[in-house]
Order: sequence, then C-alpha cells, then structure tokens
Amino acid sequence: MRVRTFVALLAIGGCAAPDSAPRGPTSPPSGPVSDVEPDAAVDAPPPDAPIDAPIDAPPSPVVSGPEVWLRGTTHVHAKPSGDSVTPVPDVIAYYEQRGYDFIALTDHNRVSEVGDASTAGSVAVRNPPSGLIVLSGTELTYNPTGCIPAGDESGRCRIHVNLVGLTERFDGKLEWANRKSDERVEKYQAAIDAQKQLGGVIQLNHPNWYWGMTADVLAEVARRGIPLVEIANVQFDKWNVGDKDHLSTEALWDAVLAKGLTMWGVASDDAHDYNGGGKYPAGGAWVVVKAQRDPRAIVDALARGRFYASTGVILERAEVEGNELVVEVDQRDLSIFTIDFIENGKLVASAKSRRARRQLPATGYVRAVVTRGDGKKAWVQPARRP
Repeated sequence: MRVRTFVALLAIGGCAAPDSAPRGPTSPPSGPVSDVEPDAAVDAPPPDAPIDAPIDAPPSPVVSGPEVWLRGTTHVHAKPSGDSVTPVPDVIAYYEQRGYDFIALTDHNRVSEVGDASTAGSVAVRNPPSGLIVLSGTELTYNPTGCIPAGDESGRCRIHVNLVGLTERFDGKLEWANRKSDERVEKYQAAIDAQKQLGGVIQLNHPNWYWGMTADVLAEVARRGIPLVEIANVQFDKWNVGDKDHLSTEALWDAVLAKGLTMWGVASDDAHDYNGGGKYPAGGAWVVVKAQRDPRAIVDALARGRFYASTGVILERAEVEGNELVVEVDQRDLSIFTIDFIENGKLVASAKSRRARRQLPATGYVRAVVTRGDGKKAWVQPARRP
C-alpha cells in the first residue's frame, strides 16, 4: 500500500493534559524567512523532488468509536530495564495521574509485562476500559565500538531501536544484534529483522548520539522499513541540535524526506526517573495521535504518521485542507507563537500567529514547526500532494 502523508486526518481537537511541564526543545530550522498573514497561503517555487515511497505498516484496525486526540509517549523505561529504579506500577501511575492516554514500555531487550494482562497477539500489556493504555514494547539495545561510518573520537556506537506494539512475546532478554558486521546499516537491519519476527512499529532512537548518524544511513534504513525517528529526544538536547560538523536531527530528517522517502518525526522523554529529578526525568516530550481509543488503532496511527510531536505546544488543527497544510494552536494557550513552514528542507515562510496555512508544493513536501515564546515546540508531519 502506498502511504500518502497527512491525508486530511488530524481534525480539530486537543490532547488530554495540557498542564505538564515539558523541557528541552530543539533549535528552529534555519533559512530565509518571509512573513505571512494568519491563514494566508504562501507560494514559492519548490525544487524538484521524487514522490514519497511506500512503507510497510500494520493493517488498519477494525474497532468502534470516534477518532480522538490521544496523548502518549513511545519511549519509557521502568525497573526491568536495569537503568531505572522505578517499578512498572509506579511508572504507570506517573503517566496516568498526568492525563496521558497511552505509553509504550520499552525496557532494554525485553518486554515488561503488567501482571497477567498481556496475551499473545495483543499489542498492549494493559488495556483498561478507561485510563492508561500500555503498549507492549522493547528498546533493542546494542552498544558496540568501531562502527562504520564512525562517530566521534570515542568510537562508541549506539544502535537503539524501539519496537512499539509487539504482537509476539519472548521470555527474558532478547539476543538480536548483528555482531559480525561493523556497518551501521547492517546493525540496524538486525533490528528490522527482529521487528519482522515480533511485530509492532519500529522507531530509531536518538540518532545523533556520539555523532554516529549520517543522512545516507538514515535514508537507507528508512528505505528498509524504519518509519519513525526521534527528532526530539529531550534527554539528548546537545546532540539533537547538531554542531558545525554534524547535521541536527531535523536536518537529517529533511534529508530523508527530500529523497521522497517516508519517515515520521517523534518527540520523546526517554524517561527513566519519575521522582522529579534524576538524570533522565519523565514528562518532557510526547506525541499526540489521532485514533480511536484502541491499542491497535494507536499503533496503526503511529505507523502512518497520524500524529504530531511536541515538547509542550498543543495544537487544535494539523491537517490538509484542499491543497493546503493548515496549522492552528490550541485556543486555551494565550502565549505568543511562531509557525514556520519547511518546504523541501528550506524554511520558506514564518508567521507570528496562532494559525497559518501553506499551499502544498507541486513536488516534494511541506511540514510545520510551531514554537511558543518559551521555546517549546510542536512538529507537524510532512504533507505531500496525492
């Protein structure tokens, strides 16, 4: 099935809990800026770019009920991970008390269950009639040295990939890594192979850690079947923004999109600590999907880009209307906002406004970044003409 980006599917709505205190946004994209009036379309001749490529995704769920905004996070650790001291029930309580609709437990190389609630074939380990849905998940974690292409002078290589919504289960710790090849792409291929066996949607985590990611590597793994990438992991701010020698995570994402490939941008808190402190505190970033309140529907929405990513900004609208991408901030937030439109990798329009729209280019894509006065952001997924 060919997946078309953002096909008029994110209707007016709001996420469940606008009152949390996120942290650590990435820097805004650079490029020429042209001021636009609210809701005014801005035309600019786009560069040539191929159309988007198809990706594999789970089948659409068959459930009842309306599609609504659902706030969640796809990168969460608890005590079974080995680098968090918080038991699973306390992690669930943290997010449930803050109004989240779902999380994915992604402990390192294992699936953490929730009592006896999990069953084979289910994408959730907790699915109550109301309250927090907990998707099955794991962070496939491999930390070798000496990968090709090389990263920084430390030689460290971090191959960390989440599987969210696994349908297969395994006992104990999963051995999945490719220990024979030094090529980063082949190491990521091992994670793709594991996903084919275990199910779920695959997410590449903190790509810039130790500067190991390049545009070519990210594009190749997108071709091979990784549809999600963390563009804003708030625990890795210094790596997200890039430096004079390395592209930012957003620039890497744009490089993939410019090749006509489909990849969706995720924001996550990569949480390990839940007591208000610690090295990796919870609550700094999330995604908001448009889906029915059902675990399979949520996983499907993630796979198909039916969400926006956020470090604190809440949106009313993020949708294609006719041939325009329309963005509108939640009316309850009276802060000052800037809406930037990035078209084929370049910042082509900027509006200091609560709402704006941009005509879809004849070729290539357009996406939006909404920045609040305090630096918090929301990223709207790329849209292309059908």
